[in-house]
Amino acid sequence: MFSGKIDIANFIEQTEKVEIGKEGIIMLRDERFNRFKHNLSLEYAMWDLFGPKHYGGMAGGFRDASYCREVLLKAVRRIRNRFSEIPMDERLTQNVGSILDSLEANAKKISEDRNTDWNIITDFLHLVIHLIGYDLLDGKVHRNVIFFQNLGQEQEDWKWQIGDREYYDHLRLEEKRRYMLVNQLMKNNVPKYQIAKLLGLSIKRVNQIMLESRKIEMENGKTIPKFE
Repeated sequence: MFSGKIDIANFIEQTEKVEIGKEGIIMLRDERFNRFKHNLSLEYAMWDLFGPKHYGGMAGGFRDASYCREVLLKAVRRIRNRFSEIPMDERLTQNVGSILDSLEANAKKISEDRNTDWNIITDFLHLVIHLIGYDLLDGKVHRNVIFFQNLGQEQEDWKWQIGDREYYDHLRLEEKRRYMLVNQLMKNNVPKYQIAKLLGLSIKRVNQIMLESRKIEMENGKTIPKFE
């Protein structure tokens, strides 16, 4: 039986927003039942797509349905543009295009009054399922997926993981070892083309290292140390 007593402190703790007017508390919105709320995870998702410049500090904006609609539609356009750059077979291209069309249509309907959340979740799930190779409604993998990075992307990834200072320290150490190896191989009469092939360098770069090594030795009066 309801006693008529409410634990105000606990109730306020569960709310997202409390506004105080002349007549006291005029609005209480319960975080548990509000679809549109502060969303830091969604802000970070936008960072992945667009970087922090446009969406940094915008997590609170997702309390507004129209802003959520605007952001999701921009995300769909960015995803669609990225897919246009990825080689795919014709059927997968058509399927992905259809899923994105459905996602865009459901995103346009986002509002306080109309709830398309589960439709949007289903579209994203379908998208992921197709991209990792599942298809044909049979629970089997029908495509192999390969993710790879070019050299520049690998370096950028490594730099992000270890930080700028350690990254450049590592590059300097690699360059020092490269000079030592080229110098040592030349002294062992290994042909330039073989040195280039062994170290993944161009002949031009091998020549540059040789010239710079001689310059360093002349200026410092010391030979390049052996690689050990």
